[in-house]
Amino acid sequence: MTITEAGVFEATAFESAAQHAVAGNAVTAYRPVFTTGPAADLFSSYVVTTALSAAHELGLLDLLNAERVIAIGDMAGDKLDPGVVRGLLVALGWAGVVEVEGDKAVAGPRFDDVYAARGYYYWLVRGCGELFATAPDVAYRDRRVGEFFHRDMRAVAIGSRLIGDTEVEPLFDELLAGLGVATMADLGCGSGQRLLRVADRNPQARGIGVDIAQGAVTLARDSIAEAGMDERIRIVRGDVLNLPEDPGFADVDVITCVFMGHDFWPMQRCVDGLADLRRAFPNAKRLLLCDVVRTPGAPGPDTTIFTLGFELVHALMGVYIPSREEWLGAFRAAGWELVAEHPVTAPPSGILFELRPSVSPALAD
Repeated sequence: MTITEAGVFEATAFESAAQHAVAGNAVTAYRPVFTTGPAADLFSSYVVTTALSAAHELGLLDLLNAERVIAIGDMAGDKLDPGVVRGLLVALGWAGVVEVEGDKAVAGPRFDDVYAARGYYYWLVRGCGELFATAPDVAYRDRRVGEFFHRDMRAVAIGSRLIGDTEVEPLFDELLAGLGVATMADLGCGSGQRLLRVADRNPQARGIGVDIAQGAVTLARDSIAEAGMDERIRIVRGDVLNLPEDPGFADVDVITCVFMGHDFWPMQRCVDGLADLRRAFPNAKRLLLCDVVRTPGAPGPDTTIFTLGFELVHALMGVYIPSREEWLGAFRAAGWELVAEHPVTAPPSGILFELRPSVSPALAD
């Protein structure tokens, strides 16, 4: 209970005025108001997001996308526990993603939109879930040293690939086709799918992928071996901000960097890192850098998918998210000239910057 200025007791969100009312010898039941409505929806939304991530990894979403109606037993098959499968589907039913009808699962009215966005949920839960869970630990200043957090980088790579497939990767394909790539370096290559697509579409093209995360490197190497592209594509484990010496870098004519450019920041480190790319890849004619820029203002009802998660994750990791204007300043200072900007809506606030080396006396020394 709370007390108003007039001294009157007033029910709070956790108490009802009827809590102390007596009807005969019975006390009226306590009825907290948060058990349904917005507060309850927050709880259920978390469960649904977790179920979406699991359903994606287990292949359940792909099955339902292909079949639209499928027996739950068939979805479980010989390997999965049918009770767990049903539990995941029932959770998805709360959000209208799936409708459970007896022993069958049916694609619900929101299935197609959610399926298209599955990469965001997988990135959030499987990729970054541990970091969110340990947010209280990493909040302490004295603990933010060394490798103070952990993410599942294999899941981050898979989620990022699915996120990019909607709009970013088709845009890359269009631009790369017009450039006539001979050798491409993909920085923060993740699963290696961009390199594979370029090599598949251009039989003469070669590729080098660089990633610091062992999980992503292993995933990319496995994908390249499975595609039979080992002789044309190499994956190097290394830090993009401290690139290893590699004689193959001199052959690179196009550099791509997707969803990891913010790792260059803050400003001076970004300028130095972008300038180092010119030295490491002396014959590069283009740098195609795509990233999500910082959103202005406070979040509200129109806040887009990904935005809150992306910005909070990077705050937890201590990674600065630059604005568009800050990126443009860094490019100029590092000796890269802007050729074109290509805004994208998926992911929200994304921009693909197309750049070429500019004449810079400082870099020519």
